[in-house]
Amino acid sequence: GRKPAQLSGGQQQRVAVGRAIIREPQVFLMDEPLSNLDAKLRVHMRAELKRLQKDIGVTTVYVTHDQVEAMTMADRVAIMNGGLLQQFGSPTEIFRTPANQFVGGFIGNPPMNFLEGALGPEGTFNLNVFKFPLSAGLAEVATRAGSDEIVLGIRPQDVQVSLESIQEPCLCTETFATEPLGDQTILDVKVGDALVKAVVVPEFPADMGTEVWISFPAHKVHLFDKKTGKALV
Repeated sequence: GRKPAQLSGGQQQRVAVGRAIIREPQVFLMDEPLSNLDAKLRVHMRAELKRLQKDIGVTTVYVTHDQVEAMTMADRVAIMNGGLLQQFGSPTEIFRTPANQFVGGFIGNPPMNFLEGALGPEGTFNLNVFKFPLSAGLAEVATRAGSDEIVLGIRPQDVQVSLESIQEPCLCTETFATEPLGDQTILDVKVGDALVKAVVVPEFPADMGTEVWISFPAHKVHLFDKKTGKALV
């Protein structure tokens, strides 16, 4: 056997987890137990810990700054910011219906796009370069909230990109940068003074400066109050 000082940080961390498990506690409290592991081992240990927790059936409170760990391992996620609880729910609930702009930007990779604009009298989201018609439900909620200045949120996976004009209300713009990742490509496109990220298939024929048309499906759009950051739902 080896002394603790002779073990690597990752090995010490795994030994500590093992020692905690054999005590058969009523609740586990794990504070970033995978932080000292390399990326490959961290992926393996995420699955191992999740399976182990299901097998022994002990409630586990797991603290992490890694959103991937939180989303892949948890039955329920509590998102904290500045010592305050922002949202509590299942990973699916938090991803699909973020309670505020902080949660929307924290969960998801690439993070949610945010565009600041104003609510138009005809139920539209108005940018200086783009007027986007909101669904009747969203427009009613935004109007009822009484906030003229709103923030539109759209996930990169939900941004529609085409080399030709598409049927939905769309904006003609150009590609600012491309980020090939093998299984997908991330496009950075200009929307006024902002950049919007969009996820496309790796074969999408766009390079820097390519003219593209983008659109936001109305049912995928999130609205937030600019002053409070709260979701308008």
